[in-house]
Amino acid sequence: MSKAKCQALVVFILFTALLNLACEEKAPIPEEKFVEVYVDLLIVQDTTRTDSLSLDSLQSIVFTRHNITAKAYDETISYYNSEPKRWEEFFNKTISYAEELKNETEY
Repeated sequence: MSKAKCQALVVFILFTALLNLACEEKAPIPEEKFVEVYVDLLIVQDTTRTDSLSLDSLQSIVFTRHNITAKAYDETISYYNSEPKRWEEFFNKTISYAEELKNETEY
C-alpha cells in the first residue's frame, strides 16, 4: 500500500471515529434533570386532586419549573424507550432521588 493510500485510510478512519462521536445519541434532557422532572411529575400527580387541575396543567407547571418543553420530555421518553435497559438505571436513580427527598422532608 502506498504512503498516500495509507494516509488517506488513516484520515478516513479518524474522520469516521469523530463523526460517530459527534452523532452519538443523547437524551434531550440530561438524566439528572430528567430524574428530578419525573419525580416531580409523580409527586404532583399523587398529591393534587385530579378534579382541580388536569394532567396537562400539572405537566405544564412541572415543565415550566424545570425550564423544559413537552417536546423535549417526549423526545427523552423516546430516547429511553429506544433502549429499554436505560430505564433500569434511570429508575434506580429515580428511587434514590425520591428517597433523598423523603428523608429531607422527615427532618
